[in-house]
Amino acid sequence: MNGSIRQRSAGSLELRAYVGVDPETGRRIDRSITIRGNRSDAERELADMVARVRCVRAVGSRSTMSELFEAWFATAADGWSPSTVRQNRSVLDCHLHRHIGSVMVGDVTPALIDALYGRLRRGDEGVHPLAAATVARIHVVLSSAFSQAMRWGWVWDNPASRAHRIVVATKEMRPPTPGELKALLDYVGRRDPHLELFLILAAVTGARRAQLLGLRWHNISLATRRISFCAGWVEGPDGPVLAPTKTKRRHVVDLDNESCHLLADRAATATSRASREAFIFSDDNGATAWKPNRVTKSFLRYRRSAGLPPFRLHDLRHFMATEMLNAGVPIVVVSRRLDHKRVSTTLDRYAHAVPGQDEQASATLWQVMSTA
Repeated sequence: MNGSIRQRSAGSLELRAYVGVDPETGRRIDRSITIRGNRSDAERELADMVARVRCVRAVGSRSTMSELFEAWFATAADGWSPSTVRQNRSVLDCHLHRHIGSVMVGDVTPALIDALYGRLRRGDEGVHPLAAATVARIHVVLSSAFSQAMRWGWVWDNPASRAHRIVVATKEMRPPTPGELKALLDYVGRRDPHLELFLILAAVTGARRAQLLGLRWHNISLATRRISFCAGWVEGPDGPVLAPTKTKRRHVVDLDNESCHLLADRAATATSRASREAFIFSDDNGATAWKPNRVTKSFLRYRRSAGLPPFRLHDLRHFMATEMLNAGVPIVVVSRRLDHKRVSTTLDRYAHAVPGQDEQASATLWQVMSTA
C-alpha cells in the first residue's frame, strides 16, 4: 500500500498517500488527511484513499484535454449567459483545443501552461500575438476546466492555479467631454436620427449596450418619465438573443423632459409602436433588435468621421457617472442609476470624480509645512 499512518494525538491519526513526482522539481508529492478513530478505522480509510489516488492517476493518464474541455463545457454551460457561452466556446475552439487538446490531462503542468501563455503572447509558430486580456480569458477557461476535473476526481490539484498569473493593465477611463458628446450627437443626428436617440439614452441613463438594445415599447412610461431595463440583447452562440440583464434584476431609471420628448417623437413615427412587445431599436418593424456589433461599428464610424478623439461606446456610461458625480449628485443615486450591486463598486471605479475635501487638505498641509 502506497501510504502511511501517523499518530498525531489521542484519537487523531494522519493518513498520507503517495500521488507521484512533481515533473518540475522532481520532488515526491503526497496527499494527507487527518481522521478521528482507531487504527482499524485509519487502515480502512487509507485503503480507500490509495484507491482514489490510483483512480485519479488512471483517469488523468487516459483522458485528453479536449475530452476534459468538452465534458466541462457540457456540464457548466447551462448556468452561463448566452454571451459567456459564445466567448468560452470561442476560447476552446480557437486556442485551447488547438494548442493542448491532444495533451493528456495528467501531463499538464504549470510549466507547460506558462510556456503556452508565452507562445500566445509572442505569437510563436505563425500564431498572431494575443493581447494580455485574451490570454487572461484563456486562463480563466483553463482554470475552470481543471477545477471541474478536481471535483470529478480526474486530478488532485489545479495546475492552472500554480501557473504564472496574467496581469491585465487597467485602461485609463476616458469618457467624452460634454462638448465632444454634443459634437457627436449633432453629427449623427443629421445622418441617423435613430442612432442619435440610442446614443442620447446611453449618455443620460448610463445603460449598457445590451440593456438599450433589449428595450421594448412596454419598457417606456412617458407619463411617469421612467424607463425600465428588464433584459439584454446579446450575442449568443447562434446569433443575438434576449437574455437577463447583467445583474439579473429589473432596473428603473428616471428620464429628463428632453429625452422623453425624443422618445415620444420616435413613438409617433414608429410603425412598430402598435405592438408593445416590439423592440425600439429595430430595422424589421420591431421583430428583432439591432445586432450589437452593428451599433458599435456605426458609432465608431461616425466618431471617426466627425474628427473626434478616441472614446468607446461604453464610455458614454462613464460620461453619465463622472458628470453626475462632478455635479454633486450623491454617489448612492449614481450607483443605483448604473445598476451596480454595491455602492463600493461605484466608489472604487469613480473615486476620482467624487467631490471631496482634497483641496482643503492640500491647503492645510501647506500651512503646516510653512509654519514649521
